[in-house]
Amino acid sequence: MRSIIQMLEVVALKRPSICCLTAGAVAKFCFCKHAYPQLILPSLSVLLYVLWRARQGSPFVYGLLFGIGYFASTLYWIAESFKCVGLEALRWPAVACLVLYLSLYIAAASFLSVRLAKSRSGFLILFSCFWVLAEYARGVVFTGFPWNLLGYLTYDLPYLSQVASIFGSYGVSFFVVLIIALLTTRQTWLWGVAVCTAVCSYGYFSLHAQSDVVAPAESVHVLAVQPSISQNDKIDRTKHDQNLSKHIALSEFGKAHHGKTLVVWPEAAVDTSLAGREDIQRYIGSLIQSEELYLLTGTDRVDSNGRIYNGAVMLGKDGEVPQTYDKRHLLPFGEFIPEFLLDLGLRKVTPGALNFSRGTSSRTLSIDGLEKFNLVICYEIVFPGEVVDDRGSKWILNITNDAWFGDSDGPSQHMRSVCFRAIEEGRAVVRVANNGISCVIDCNGRVVNRLGTNEIGILEADMPMPYRNTFFAVHGNKTILLLVFCLILIVLGLERVRRRTCTG
Repeated sequence: MRSIIQMLEVVALKRPSICCLTAGAVAKFCFCKHAYPQLILPSLSVLLYVLWRARQGSPFVYGLLFGIGYFASTLYWIAESFKCVGLEALRWPAVACLVLYLSLYIAAASFLSVRLAKSRSGFLILFSCFWVLAEYARGVVFTGFPWNLLGYLTYDLPYLSQVASIFGSYGVSFFVVLIIALLTTRQTWLWGVAVCTAVCSYGYFSLHAQSDVVAPAESVHVLAVQPSISQNDKIDRTKHDQNLSKHIALSEFGKAHHGKTLVVWPEAAVDTSLAGREDIQRYIGSLIQSEELYLLTGTDRVDSNGRIYNGAVMLGKDGEVPQTYDKRHLLPFGEFIPEFLLDLGLRKVTPGALNFSRGTSSRTLSIDGLEKFNLVICYEIVFPGEVVDDRGSKWILNITNDAWFGDSDGPSQHMRSVCFRAIEEGRAVVRVANNGISCVIDCNGRVVNRLGTNEIGILEADMPMPYRNTFFAVHGNKTILLLVFCLILIVLGLERVRRRTCTG
């Protein structure tokens, strides 16, 4: 065993670039549908070893290569969306540009941690801090893209993931990196074991001794409809009526509802603006024959000024529209593209020449005074701390399409991020997808019931399920940012004192 380790060390020092690229690519197996999250241990260990032992080289380049392997292996599926709109020639160049851009954040974290650290232990702590700051930065810069945060691999390690209720998903990433980093040296491995034990102990307590879970008051029966319509069929205008009929058939309507019932269709289930098709609105409304039955559907909305929104409407009896919501966090190049790029002839991936406009309405909805819930559309759900407007709401509803990405890793990665919003906010989530994965998630992020990709059917749940009041729900990402900045200052201070002592 010792000889194998020595051989790997030699390879890492003689071929550091290849080792970093390969180590990053191993992340593919941590974020795929049937994941092996344990593989992140050797993956990050290789990067840490190369950065420290080869610090006279270029830590920026080593971090960049690791990032290229990391993001290329986990985000390849984005290319699938280009096939549906006749942009196949652009799919791989577009993904390559995105991968290179995201890799710059890991490169910067690697460079700063190596250049500022004077000791091995200081380097390990600084790397953990800068990794999280890099994740946070890519989640907010240029509207943000916080996809596949490292902490999400703990979806299959629930005792580790529960710390998200205090520090959020960025905090989970921090503890994962810190634990792995501390385990890589003889001097610090006991500290790594101690941190891992503390985090897992909190997770065990959260899952098995929840004294703060609140029992719900009066509930609403939710029917989540998953029609599994392919993206080619969705954008085929000749099949709009057929697609609508499929949603209606699955709904049946309200499945002999009892009490307050909410039928939920996924994002863009109605593929044309209801404002321009009163006949469709009247037809759907004619199916709602009870004051206690509602339908929430994703649909494009057009306002009086001609602006188009990716929105959702909640229809009551006879097609009345009591509440609406327009998506506020749009997907760059998917739902809008900067005007100067439009002038150059580029266009967004989704059909239509017009950019979607950013919504301004509150995402908090309610049904006749029952428990309020927050509606989040598709991509919006991946942003930690940005899914709840009203702290008085008791559950979260997420509608999405996900047919763009077929049977790739994309839908499962998307679903895992939703589980972390449940842990962070302490609220159960109903996720309704066109082509999977529709599911019901409890306040600890555990999937209670689900429909997989390409499955057709409905899920039923009484909402709200038990919920809890979390530290993260109150303080958001401020806590983990304060923690890492304090640690950086402490480490830099100790490094300076050590340097003065050595020179003195």
